[in-house]
Amino acid sequence: MNPDSRNPSISRLEAELDAINKRITETRHQLQEISREKTILISELKELRGEKRKLIEKLKKLRGEYRKLNEERRSLVEEIKRVRSEKNEKLNEYRELINIIREKKAQLQVLGREVRIPLSALRSEIERIEWILQTSVLSAEQENQYIRRLKRLGDLLQKAMQAKQEKNEYLELRAMVTSIKLQIDELKKRIGELREKIERLDDERSRLRSQIAELSDRIEELNKAISERQERINRINDVQHQLRNTLTELYNELRRINKQIERLKIAKIVGEKRRMVEEKIKKGEKKLTLEELMVLYGDIEDLVEE
Repeated sequence: MNPDSRNPSISRLEAELDAINKRITETRHQLQEISREKTILISELKELRGEKRKLIEKLKKLRGEYRKLNEERRSLVEEIKRVRSEKNEKLNEYRELINIIREKKAQLQVLGREVRIPLSALRSEIERIEWILQTSVLSAEQENQYIRRLKRLGDLLQKAMQAKQEKNEYLELRAMVTSIKLQIDELKKRIGELREKIERLDDERSRLRSQIAELSDRIEELNKAISERQERINRINDVQHQLRNTLTELYNELRRINKQIERLKIAKIVGEKRRMVEEKIKKGEKKLTLEELMVLYGDIEDLVEE
């Protein structure tokens, strides 16, 4: 006869043991699988955080360069404003001088029409008439004629001297205009150079803005990836905790059933020994050993505990 059929309780408990061992194996396998996944996630998380740190450092550097370019650009803008203001002042000065030159030119044209005799000739003629007046015996009419001529020549001399002074001033003004025009040209050139520098800075700023935007987007992607993996690790931690609790419960149940099986097996052995002692007594054997007496009169549960 199959021993399991004689001990249905033991057979049932052993079947439960097999089921529990199977669950333990499955749970341990799940724990190993999820632990491997967690190890991979932790490694990925470390790499993502390392990449993020590097990108943040690079982003800080680029932003520092961008701020430096902004400061440089502001300085150039202020410089170009100053140069433009100076150029406008020079232009106003240039226009004022041009107007004065035109007036001087008109005055010179008028004086040129009035005074056609050279200044040296006028002075010589005046000296000659003055000498005649001083050394010659003249009639009243002749003297008056010489005096009137002397006055006209004096007026012409004044106008000739004025024309000479006006011409000198005109030439000085022309020289000033030429100098100012050169200064204006230099200022225009300086403004052009400053504009080119600003344009180059703007190109560089645009390039940096593009890089900063790309880095910011990548860091945002990394933040999302890091967050997703951290959340998955947190969920795995919860599952690991649950699986470990399940394993603890299964091992406790395993020990409990093993004790039950052991108790049943010991009880069976004790029962068989008791029947053997009872058979000895029935056969008339009165001398029993201490162990046989304990089996015969002891409580089975006490014997099982022993």
